Amino acid sequence: MKMSSLSTWACLLLSLSASHAFSPQSFQIGLFRAGQKPLASRTNLRAPRTSTLQLRAQLNDSPTSQASAELSEEMMLLLALQQQNKAAVPTGTKVVVFGALDRLGQLLVRHMAKDGRYTPVIQTSKNYEEKVLYKTDGEQEIFPPEAEVYFEEIPANVSAAVLCVEKPTDPETMKNVLALGIPFKRFILLSKIGVDERENDWKLKLNPFLQLDKWAALEQTLKECAEIYNFDYTILRVGNLKGGPFYDTNKDFEQALNDRIFDAEEARGISLKRRDQNSADTGRDVVAQCLVQCLTRADTANKILSLVSCKTFREDGVGCSENNFLQLPPAMKNRERRVFTPSRQEWSEAFKKALD
Repeated sequence: MKMSSLSTWACLLLSLSASHAFSPQSFQIGLFRAGQKPLASRTNLRAPRTSTLQLRAQLNDSPTSQASAELSEEMMLLLALQQQNKAAVPTGTKVVVFGALDRLGQLLVRHMAKDGRYTPVIQTSKNYEEKVLYKTDGEQEIFPPEAEVYFEEIPANVSAAVLCVEKPTDPETMKNVLALGIPFKRFILLSKIGVDERENDWKLKLNPFLQLDKWAALEQTLKECAEIYNFDYTILRVGNLKGGPFYDTNKDFEQALNDRIFDAEEARGISLKRRDQNSADTGRDVVAQCLVQCLTRADTANKILSLVSCKTFREDGVGCSENNFLQLPPAMKNRERRVFTPSRQEWSEAFKKALD
């Protein structure tokens, strides 16, 4: 595992994911300490994206385009196809995971490494092992050997980022991070089902623990920054996160047992849809895999998706045929892990149903 250095702001962001206890003020102090240099100069920021309407206006204003409207339409189609081809994150590149100390973050790093198409990059502090509340059953190391861990700086050749903290962070922190000029091709945000209906559904309005207003603010900040700094985004909304190989380090025995039962018996399918759907529990392993799948697919660029686990087969969902994709060994008490996730073919079917 490679150890190098990384910046303060992402260390703070990862500290948030481990403790879940923070204040926005503490982030602002950490971001702008006297004499601290940003990760990237603002001169490296890419120009704002040119919209389809702007392209069309430019084409229509030219004498050649005025003489041939059909050519303009063909050019617009070609530009659209070229843009779509560029939307997928190139395989073999590095993806930074913010929130990697959380249970979901640890699983995302392991699923990304096992999938093999991207190299997971973690930015953290040197004492990060002391901040991890839950460690993967049956594994000595927090992160797999394929992952690259950096201290105090991010490598310049990252292509994308995934923010997968299990509780919402401060939108201003995201705004400051995205303004640093890191050349992300795609930024994926984990969010919460219910954002669209939070003002219309009285059950959601009376449940402040969902923090839907905070998730909505994060989504809006990401979309605004994507437009300004010319990168693609994907938002994946999920239900209550369940499961994961953290039985031995979960101090709440009852909750750990329930998560284990959920993995083995209750999550045999998934439902993936555009925007919101009825909320339900969502397995951490399928969320981690879905985040990786979103990186590989051009058709998920600038989309909002929602994902839930299903106990039984649904016409609008797909089954999960792979067991223990991570091939994790038995835990300390010899409890073999049983967790079902979709195969690559099943993921393709799920995205086809969601996006067609």
